[in-house]
Amino acid sequence: YELWHEPDTPSRQQAYSQAELLVESFMRSKPLEVMPSIEQVASLLDMRIIKRSLLQMGFPTYSLSTHLSTLLNKGWTVIVIDELVTGKSGPKQRAVSQVYSPSCNLEDCSELSYLLSIYFSQDDLLGITLFSAMNGHSIMFPVSWMDRDKVVRLLINYRIREIVIWA
Repeated sequence: YELWHEPDTPSRQQAYSQAELLVESFMRSKPLEVMPSIEQVASLLDMRIIKRSLLQMGFPTYSLSTHLSTLLNKGWTVIVIDELVTGKSGPKQRAVSQVYSPSCNLEDCSELSYLLSIYFSQDDLLGITLFSAMNGHSIMFPVSWMDRDKVVRLLINYRIREIVIWA
């Protein structure tokens, strides 16, 4: 990991550029995507896509444990949606029942992992928070822009599975 300073470039812009490089190296230089396409997920899980008015793909809840680690290892967040039993006719109602993310997967507690949050303040301070959903442990501290290399040490010393950047 490498952080740098470019004179005549606003510190916030430098931080975004550096954060993008850190994420790229963390994801093994794969392009950043907001959401994987349904084709990517289907290919990864060896499933087929149903073409109706919308493209559809899914699997029953009992198969979740089979596919969850595969999806989380790709760095994706998995949202489980269940059908609600209403007893009414018509369209089925659905609701989000669970959310799994790489740093907040309580199903696999074999390794302690952390979420790193970085907040950029107006006065060249970075607010750093480390959080582990597995044990509820959190660490918060400010870092001056001059000491920003401490963030790299956090990435090396802790098992960071997700990075959230606030600006």
